Amino acid sequence: MKDQGMKAGAAIVTIAVSIGLFGCGGTKILKEPEPLVVTQSLANSTDQRISATLDWVVVRGGPGTWAKNADWDEYLIRVRNVGDDSLQVTNVAVVDSLGTRVEAGTDRKQLVKGAKQAERRYKGQGLKVKAGAGAKTLMVSGAVTAAAVLSVGAAAAFGGPMLAGAALGGIVLAPVLAVGGVFRGVNNGKVSNQIEFRYTPMPVALKNGEESALNIFFPLSPSPRQIELTYVDSEGEHVIVVDTQAALNGLHLVPPPEK
Repeated sequence: MKDQGMKAGAAIVTIAVSIGLFGCGGTKILKEPEPLVVTQSLANSTDQRISATLDWVVVRGGPGTWAKNADWDEYLIRVRNVGDDSLQVTNVAVVDSLGTRVEAGTDRKQLVKGAKQAERRYKGQGLKVKAGAGAKTLMVSGAVTAAAVLSVGAAAAFGGPMLAGAALGGIVLAPVLAVGGVFRGVNNGKVSNQIEFRYTPMPVALKNGEESALNIFFPLSPSPRQIELTYVDSEGEHVIVVDTQAALNGLHLVPPPEK
């Protein structure tokens, strides 16, 4: 019996050590988010009712990143009512470079699942998808300053949710648990909570002259062609398109090897 107990104990220790060595991967919140100050937007579109501006896209390892190994994008968008009628923004979607329309989401598992689907879809076209690849295009298209902290001006531009989210991202988390499997579960829970907190729920109501910041999450959407923003007013439903082909060209795509 004593030998069996020792063997069982050794097995438990082996499992714990194995989990600790191999189970600590996955997504987790960074102790301090990557600093981000945007002084120039990436893309804009305006019609007679609404103006939509893409200020930035938070991608894995880039400015504004608050989670490690993220398989999603966080779009920072500003919308302004430039018409005479009140309106409501009801939906935001992106169209990737293969023409696939990608819907926003707040569920971490669904975002990761969508990223894997994109990877398979592009692999079928002979293209390799890698989170954060091609992000230098963002740096060229927008003006980003790697400041030590988020400036008051930039925080105001993104609105309350962005400021609060950035502040939360900088909080030092609770001590790391010893067992890797539990560690991953705790981190995933915190990441899910952060996504839900930062995400802007729809609809967003705007009176004449009002502006609002939107934080919208999408699965990895390689080299997206455009953002499609749907809104409604007293005359019905409308869609405004923001062309992102130049600003986000090559995002998440690994360039083919030179021949």
